[in-house]
Amino acid sequence: MQKTAILVFAALAAMTSPALAQLAPSDAGTAAMSPDPLTAPSSATPQPATKLQELVTGRLSSFIDRKPEQAAAESFYQARNYQPIWTGSPEALKRAESAIAFLRNVKSEGLEPRDYPTPELSGNLSEDQTAKAELQLTGSILRYARHASSGRLSYTRVSASIQYPDHALDPADVLNKVASAQDMQAVLQSFEPQQPGFAALRAALANELAAPEQEPPLQDREVSSKKNRGKGASTDPSERSRKNAADTIIANMERWRWLPRDLGKTHVVVNIPDYTLGVYKDEARVWHTKIVVGKPGNLATPLLSETMKYLTINPTWNVPPSIIRNEYLPALERDPGALERIGLRVSNNSDGSLRVYQPPGERNALGRIRFNFPNQFLVYQHDTPDKKLFARDSRAFSHGCMRVQNPEKYAEVLLSLSQPEDNYTIPRIQGMYGDQERTINLKQPIPVHVTYQTAFVDESGKLGFRHDVYGLDAATLKLMRGDERMIADTPIARPHNSSSKPVMARLPQREDREYGELQGQYQGQYQPQYRESQGPFRGGWFGSGGAERSYASPYPSRSPYRGFDRADGLW
Repeated sequence: MQKTAILVFAALAAMTSPALAQLAPSDAGTAAMSPDPLTAPSSATPQPATKLQELVTGRLSSFIDRKPEQAAAESFYQARNYQPIWTGSPEALKRAESAIAFLRNVKSEGLEPRDYPTPELSGNLSEDQTAKAELQLTGSILRYARHASSGRLSYTRVSASIQYPDHALDPADVLNKVASAQDMQAVLQSFEPQQPGFAALRAALANELAAPEQEPPLQDREVSSKKNRGKGASTDPSERSRKNAADTIIANMERWRWLPRDLGKTHVVVNIPDYTLGVYKDEARVWHTKIVVGKPGNLATPLLSETMKYLTINPTWNVPPSIIRNEYLPALERDPGALERIGLRVSNNSDGSLRVYQPPGERNALGRIRFNFPNQFLVYQHDTPDKKLFARDSRAFSHGCMRVQNPEKYAEVLLSLSQPEDNYTIPRIQGMYGDQERTINLKQPIPVHVTYQTAFVDESGKLGFRHDVYGLDAATLKLMRGDERMIADTPIARPHNSSSKPVMARLPQREDREYGELQGQYQGQYQPQYRESQGPFRGGWFGSGGAERSYASPYPSRSPYRGFDRADGLW
């Protein structure tokens, strides 16, 4: 009885004074009557919040700027019971030192170290200082991972004529990877593009940054600039300063980050400044050809990644509303027969809008083959009846679409990769020519990536430079280093323009001949593969998109109505 009283007293005393609990007898009977562990006083006593927990739950936005990353970090630390990953143990400090060293050297990755501030972990830090250092490094790692994977800039700030699919990393995955990293540099570099083209530029940048500056005198630079003005290629780095070469490489590394991580086992790459198109399989180029691209300004070829789904043999050219509105209506008012004389047909659609089109034929502006990868800009690749521009070094003459020098071979290559069992050859394709549209669907659709590479390493390992025909290098570097750089990675909305809005107009009256043929003979026979109302353009490289994209003739005109001597080449 006395023993039981002692045990009860000790248990009650422990509820008010843990120290008194130590006075209880320590024998088998005591163990048998001790409180359940789930309700034990030591477990019930709440632990004081650590400084790290206080910052994570109350001030996380001071260290991490994006809400998705804040949410991921809060869940991450909560799951770890607010244990740090960069401090608190020799292993954590080693991990932090590797991460800090990498971030302080991100210039070699084409980024700016000042964008990723790092803490000083040496010395005797207070608990508050240690917690702040922990979150500062976590915030910089998350920001670096976002920039490395999808771009230091949002491409929407560079131009309205760029559209690539989003491929942002999951910040939770980033935190889990760095927390368990055995090789921190390898993990951080894994957030960057893994394509050989990016890796080659990174190596080239390292060489440029390591080499001493050897900028030629101003007079020599001016002579070199004049000598190469208008030329597409400049493959000798000595023709530009080391700084300019490095800057060009950095701008191109940034644009690589915008591209999808998986380009496709088989894919097509257009390089606008190089005026070329290449077909790739298993990362090796299997065929390439020259192309003509859009003029600088509102007619520039847009940057995009889409999927080629079908080829059109004997295409109809459906004139976009912007051309009808800006180019053809004024001509029709002066001369109702102007368009017919160049092979165009004019009629009214059922809604009253004006339709202008060119039926299939050898003089069709799109030639004999159109390569279709539906996109919001309504551009595509196509043949052309006028081949003379392919002899020029610089070939920015179209109005947005890409003219292909050897479309028959291009079609043969694509079909051999998509459906080799069908045995499409150039003679077989030529045998399909006629006055009726014919469609060949790709059984295996092929991704098409329209890129802008003013610096690249070719198949022989040689670094090459191209003229910045659209001024995108300058625009990219200004955003990366200018006053807006801290918000440059935030997307902005680009207003759509009205170039696809139907033109509501009546057909001009004609007195010289029957107009019935133009009104109805071809209506409905040739349906446009890209409906003008399908989606608006985003016009203008640096504007808000208000200017309309026009596809009028780039060729000098001998007619009193500019651009109406011929229809071919308008697109």
